[in-house]
Amino acid sequence: MYASLGQALQENCGIEYVQRTITEDRNTLNAPDADKRTPLHWACSVGKVDVIEYLLKQPDIKIDEKDEAGWTPLMIAICNKAIPDSLIDKFLGRPDVNIEMTTRGGQTCLHYASGKGRLPIVRKICERNPGAMRVRDLQGQQPLHRAAAVGHLNVVKYLLSQKCPLNASDSFGFTALHFALAEGHPEIAVELIKSDADTLRTDKEGHTALDVCMDRSIRQEFIEMCKQQGLDI
Repeated sequence: MYASLGQALQENCGIEYVQRTITEDRNTLNAPDADKRTPLHWACSVGKVDVIEYLLKQPDIKIDEKDEAGWTPLMIAICNKAIPDSLIDKFLGRPDVNIEMTTRGGQTCLHYASGKGRLPIVRKICERNPGAMRVRDLQGQQPLHRAAAVGHLNVVKYLLSQKCPLNASDSFGFTALHFALAEGHPEIAVELIKSDADTLRTDKEGHTALDVCMDRSIRQEFIEMCKQQGLDI
């Protein structure tokens, strides 16, 4: 016997068990565990697509509950590659979902979608709330910083096309260009330069993006790419 519905989901129970448990006791639908995670949090965490679809159909589901770290089920779903975009669309299509919520670290759904390279989700969030591109987390990072650091070129291009802040610095003085070169993504850096990224902007220690480049080979590759495209750095 499981201690809670959340535990049952962690231990890979089937949809029939979930349906039976909720039918017998509606209070289990939104019951939080010690980490403040509800069954919907856990279904998103373990990738139980059929359970998520069932839970979302419940009229009394609380979709925006935060766990101990401030994560909502939607945030968890975005970060789980096992959850298809079509299911995340169902979250985003609900009038009761708040895409502006933040974790304890200040991250939003757009931070996570950008960091995971989920372009269709990035598009939908930006269309619904263009201001999300300008939200900073507690480290001063915006969604563009995340996409540039991880190397998601398609997301970077989209955010730039939507006029997101290009030269914004985080709390350490890093711009998206700093992140791109520090993490070894010269193609991202070139895209940022094409959009007029400031190559002379320095971090809090006085380093430009070229100064923090991952290694000499990445630096040289970046310089050669810029030369080939006639970009002034």
